[in-house]
This record gives sequence, structure tokens and C-alpha cells, in this order.
Amino acid sequence: MTKLTINGLVKRFGDVVAVDAIHLEIDDHELVSLLGPSGCGKTTTLRCIAGFETPTAGNILFDANDVVGLDPEKRNIGMVFQNYALFPHMTVHQNLAFGLEMRGVAKTTMDERIAKVLETVQLRGLGDRYPNQLSGGQQQRVALGRALVIEPNVLLLDEPLANLDAKLREEMRFFIRHLQKRVGITTVYVTHDQAEAMVISDRIVVMFDGHIHQIGGPKDIYSRPVSREVADFIGLSNFIAARVAGKDGDGGYVLDSPLGQLRCDYADSLDDGQAVTIMVRPEAIRLEPAKPAAGTSNAIPGTVLERFFLGNIQGYRVTCEDDVMLQVQAEPWTEFSVGDSLWCVFDVERTWIIRD
Repeated sequence: MTKLTINGLVKRFGDVVAVDAIHLEIDDHELVSLLGPSGCGKTTTLRCIAGFETPTAGNILFDANDVVGLDPEKRNIGMVFQNYALFPHMTVHQNLAFGLEMRGVAKTTMDERIAKVLETVQLRGLGDRYPNQLSGGQQQRVALGRALVIEPNVLLLDEPLANLDAKLREEMRFFIRHLQKRVGITTVYVTHDQAEAMVISDRIVVMFDGHIHQIGGPKDIYSRPVSREVADFIGLSNFIAARVAGKDGDGGYVLDSPLGQLRCDYADSLDDGQAVTIMVRPEAIRLEPAKPAAGTSNAIPGTVLERFFLGNIQGYRVTCEDDVMLQVQAEPWTEFSVGDSLWCVFDVERTWIIRD
């Protein structure tokens, strides 16, 4: 397959810098998601890789070959669009055959490849149907099949699940993930959906305002965000302003905060007195009715302000000292009521420091 390398990619539209000197390497067989809000530059980056946009500066390499300047059809890419872009007047078989015909593939070979791909995307027996005779999920799989049948070097997907309902979207996440691992193709996947990126990706590239803010595996991106902006975009977070009081003797830090002294397991070097932000995810906080034993770290008294049931979790908003509000996600059978006094406790290793 193909290694994809982006070196110093810049794309300007007049005075607007959509992508600002980004660098990224995607290994052979890897699925990498470009994740960020609308306008962050993720789709522009994908379109530059595809050849639909010409970079203002920088290089895009497929292995050692710079493809900047090549027409899209000469890059041997497979592209899946948000709206599927199927030909409505063609059958499934004809949609898949189109790209092969443009490449001059012999009919016998073409039929063999189409049959194999229809099997791969679980559409065997549907080759004679038209797109309007298919469900949304089936149409999406036709779009995937059409991208795969040409045997591309790189597969590009631009918000491919955005038009599906929630349940089908969840099913298709796993389908695409398993399909990509089975065929082993280098894949770039654009989405603004954090859960989608978490499920589907080997690595996630978080983008804001044309810049890459963080690259990492789903667990690292979620648990160890490099900035408050990343932490706030990926899931729910509690943020507590603090200053470094010193080392805690176990490789972490003691921090002074409006909620008292808190401890955090943090390996990087920090200066005494340095202003930082403590991040704690809502599911990392456990609620206890009585004051924890002496010496328990990160135990904070509070009062339940709100509770809400979400099926798989019981959500709480707990007001603490200095008007600090903590969001908590507990087991669904947790039965604290509005107005109850309790203690919020979170483990040292589940606390993270974000440098201000």
C-alpha cells in the first residue's frame, strides 16, 4: 500500500488561511481521522490530498512521489463523499463499473473485481438495484465499494456518515473500521464527530483554525489533551484553575486550587507557582455520601444542584466551594437527590494538568 506524507501544507483562499503549514505522516495500512469543528481546515486538507484543491505551498507525497500538480484521476485515490455521489440512473453494478471502465479494465476482470467488492461490502445479490431502491446504509456501502473497486493507493472519506440516523451511523462506524482493517488500505477520514473518530481511528489529528493542535491515539487524545481547547472539544471536562505548590513525592504534583489542595500524576516538569488548569472527566469522579477516610486525595465536599437520567448513566451537577461546578457521570442506579450533601472524589492518576 502507500505511506502518505504532508510537508508544510498551506492553502489560502484570498486573505483567508484555511490550512497553515501542517505536517503529517500516515503510515501504510493506517486509518487517521482529521477531527475538528467546521472551518478548521480538515476538509480542505482532504481536498488537497485528493487533488480537488491546489495547495498554496507544501508537498503531498504518496510514498516518495509528490502528487501536487497531478489531476485527481492520476493519483489513484478512492473518495467517499458525504452525499455518496452515486449515479441515480445506474445500477449498483454500473456504479462500481464506472471507474474501472475509465481505466480501461477488461470486462472479465471488471466483473470479477465488482463481485469481490460487493461481497466485501455485504451487497451480494444487489448489483441490479438502483440507488433509490437501497437504504441509506446500503447506499453508503455502494459508495465505499465504488471507491475500493479501483484498488486505490489511498482511501479518502469526507464526513461519510453525516446523513445517516444515529443508530445506523453507529453500525457503519464499526463496518468501516473492520472493512479498512480487512483490506489494509491507507485511509484519511474527515469528521467533526468525536465519538466517530474515537471508534474508527488508529490515530486522531485534532485541528483548529487551520493548525494541528494534537496527534495521538484515541485514548491519549481523550485522557491527555495538550490544551483546554482540545479537552473541551473531545467529550465533557471539568476545569479547575490551580497553581503548582510542589512535588508530591510520588512523581506527581500538589496544586493549590479554590477547592483546596489537589494532587495530580503528571510526568512533565512544572515550576512552583506556575498557573495551570486541572482537567477531570465527569466519569472519573465518584460520589460518596460520607467524608472519605483521612489522607484520601482529591476529596471535595459539595451539594447536588441537578440530576438527570440518561439511561446508561446518571448525570449530576454538583456545586462546590467558591461556586465551582463539577459535572459527574455516575452509574445509572446511583440515587443522590437534588439538595443532598456528598463528596466528590477522583483518583490522582485520573487527573490531568493542562499548562496555561
